Amino acid sequence: MVVRWSHRCPWKTIAQVFQEFSPFVRLVVGNGERIRFWEDLWWGNQTLCSQFADLYKVISVKNLTVSNVLGNSFPPSWNFNFRRNLTDSEIDLLQRLMSSLSSVLFSPSLSDSRAWYLSSSGLFSVKSFFLALSKVSNPILFFPAKFLWSSKVPSKVKSLAWLVAYGKVNTDDKLRLRRPYKALCPQWCILCKGKGESIDHIFLHCPITIGLWHRLFNLVGLVWVPPRSLEDMLVITFKGLGNSLRGKTL
Repeated sequence: MVVRWSHRCPWKTIAQVFQEFSPFVRLVVGNGERIRFWEDLWWGNQTLCSQFADLYKVISVKNLTVSNVLGNSFPPSWNFNFRRNLTDSEIDLLQRLMSSLSSVLFSPSLSDSRAWYLSSSGLFSVKSFFLALSKVSNPILFFPAKFLWSSKVPSKVKSLAWLVAYGKVNTDDKLRLRRPYKALCPQWCILCKGKGESIDHIFLHCPITIGLWHRLFNLVGLVWVPPRSLEDMLVITFKGLGNSLRGKTL
């Protein structure tokens, strides 16, 4: 859709998640003056430049709006602006495209708009977006927040666990990316004086940390094998901890 876009804060952060957001948004044609004909998802389940890639290659002007190509009344005006004569196969594709678009309805008095695909009303809701995202393959995106915040551990521990789950702890590897001149000495862990400090190392793989994890699981009689990463650790369901206060805290 043709809009003014800025990558200044906070738009830069919003742009980073737009790829996950955009598949659930449908563009609704009004007068066709803001929706890009080829590049926007407004007709069918794919953009027209994907459905008719061979035709898209030979158009002379990109980013034309729907009204530029079809006009905003019926019947359409079909202003495709190809830069050369079409081959027989391309003519067949064009006929398919024109046949498909013959039922497009315009509302000249209305502006183009967006509709939320996951809601019958077309209105966005956080719940519907969360439920849709919860079906993706990466479970750490849906760390059990309710379980964490209702646990019996101190608030400082809850906050730290939340930061660890989402990789927001300022360990040396992250500081080195943001502010190299303030980073610690390379290959330095404050606990073991060994490997470089990262979230996985300091909270899981450091020899001192592993010893603490083994002591913790020995308290409840569980045998523990260190996982590859904290991401794997946080989505494991540990059985056998019991319903006692100690079990719930652990």
